Amino acid sequence: MRKVLLPLAALALVAGCKGKEPEAAVTDTAVAASEAAAALPALPADPKGTVKPEGSYTSGTAKLTLGADMSAEMTDAAGASTKGKWAWYSDGKRILLTADKSVWAVADGALYKMASKDAALTGMTADQVWAKAP
Repeated sequence: MRKVLLPLAALALVAGCKGKEPEAAVTDTAVAASEAAAALPALPADPKGTVKPEGSYTSGTAKLTLGADMSAEMTDAAGASTKGKWAWYSDGKRILLTADKSVWAVADGALYKMASKDAALTGMTADQVWAKAP
């Protein structure tokens, strides 16, 4: 009796999975995530020497404007504005906004909002990026 039930159970299991491709969905998600990461602006070796961060950056409806005079203005999604200054860190890879003490990694055409001044400058994600307006 076991010899008959075991093959039938295996056949029922295979038949129940017919038309479903869970492994492909996982693979597609992984590919999409890696493509999204590859599309993010890379951090140059020497941002301070090669990138001009002055300009306006957006993330959703929030906006950050960095002036050539080292002024900074942040406007949040609700329209509230905070003014201050910005300055390069000594490593020449990050800037600090004085108004809220936020730290930003500088890329060509984008800024990445860092979790803290000690956050690693690797593994940037799309939720950190603020794109520079043309």
